[in-house]
Amino acid sequence: MNDLQQMRDKAASVFEQLGFPTTREELWRFTDVSALANQEFSNDWSPASVDFLPLGEFYLVFENGKLSPEKSNIGGLPEGIKVGSIMDRADDRFGTLADTQSAFVAANTACFSEGAFIEVADGIELDSPIHLIYLADADGAAFHLRNLISVGVGSTFSVVEEYIGTPGTAYWTNAVTEVFAADNATVDHYKIQRESKTAFHFQTLEAQLGKNAVFSNHAIALGAALGRNDIRGKLMGEGGEAICNGLYLLNEKQHFDTHLFMDHAVANCNSHELYKGILDEKSKAVFCGRILVRQDAQQTDAVQSNRNLLLSRGAKVHSLPQLEIYADDVKCTHGATIGELDEVALYYLQTRGIDPARGKAMLTYAFANEVLNEMKSTPVRTYLENLVHEWLEKVSG
Repeated sequence: MNDLQQMRDKAASVFEQLGFPTTREELWRFTDVSALANQEFSNDWSPASVDFLPLGEFYLVFENGKLSPEKSNIGGLPEGIKVGSIMDRADDRFGTLADTQSAFVAANTACFSEGAFIEVADGIELDSPIHLIYLADADGAAFHLRNLISVGVGSTFSVVEEYIGTPGTAYWTNAVTEVFAADNATVDHYKIQRESKTAFHFQTLEAQLGKNAVFSNHAIALGAALGRNDIRGKLMGEGGEAICNGLYLLNEKQHFDTHLFMDHAVANCNSHELYKGILDEKSKAVFCGRILVRQDAQQTDAVQSNRNLLLSRGAKVHSLPQLEIYADDVKCTHGATIGELDEVALYYLQTRGIDPARGKAMLTYAFANEVLNEMKSTPVRTYLENLVHEWLEKVSG
C-alpha cells in the first residue's frame, strides 16, 4: 500500500472537514446519525465471547476488531488463493474504489486497524465460500474494518461477511470492502448483519467489474439500532453483470438505510436489484436505489425493485428508486411497493385450519423467500432460512 500514512492523513483531514452527515444533506435526508455522532468511542481491546458457526471450511475470525488466528482456519487453501490480514498485505489498488469524500469511508481510511485481504489468482475455482466473521461484545468500542478482495481472470469465488454482536452491547462498526472482479470472473458476495440491537453499523461496499464479469451481492440485515449499507457497482467492461439482492428485517425502533448505486459505464451490461423489507413495531427503513446509464452504455439492461411489508401501523419506509439515463438504446425499469399482509390470503389459510399467527408467519416468510432463493450457496441459504424463521417466530409471538 503505497503512501499509506499519507492516505490516512488526507482521509483524517477530510473527515475533520466533513464531520458526520446531517439530515440537511440529500443522501442522508431520512437517516439521522446524531445518536452516533454524539458518542465517544474507545480503542481498548478485549477478546470476544460470542458464538459463531463457520459456513465453510475456510474462515477468518475477528474479535472486537482484531484478527484471531487461533479461532480462524485458512490452512489447506488451494494454491493461488491468499487470505490474511489487510495489515500484512500490499496492493496498489487499495483505496482506489472507495470514495474518501464520504465521511464514513474517510473515517475508516484514517482509522482502520484490521480487516481481510483476499487475492484469487487467474483461473481458480473454489467451491466453498471463505467466511469472514466479525465478533463484537466490547461496550463503547469502535471497529474500523477494511477489506480488499481481488478475483483474477476467469476465476469463480464466493465470500461471506458476517457481523455478530452480543445483545445489549453498544459499539460502532464502520467497515469498507473493495472488490475487484477481473475479466470473466464470477464473484458471489454475501453480507449478514447481526449486530447488537444497541449498536451502530455502517458499511460501504464498492465493486468494480471487468469484461464479462459477474458480481452478485446478497445483503441480509437483522441487527443494529442504526445502520446503513452503501453498495456501489462499477461496470467497466462490456458483458458485465451485477446482481444485488437484499432483505432487511426490522422491529422495535430499529432504523436501517440502504443506498444502492449502479454505474453503467460501457455498453452491453446488465444489472438487477431486488430488495425487500419486513418491518414491525416502530422500525424504519430507507431504500435509495440509483442506476446511472452513461452516454456510451448502449444495450444496457437494468431492473430495480424495492418491496416492503409493514406488519404494524407504526413502521415506516422511505423508498426512492431512481434512473439516470444518457443512452437511448436501453431497457431500464424500476418500481417500489409498500403494503401490508394480504387479508384475503390470510383468511384463506384460516379457513384451512391455520391459526392467524401461523398464517401470518407463513405469508411473511413467503415474501422473504424470493430473496433467499437467489442465493447459490446452499450452506449460506440454509443458515439464513433458519435466521429468518427465528426472527418471524419472535415477531409473530
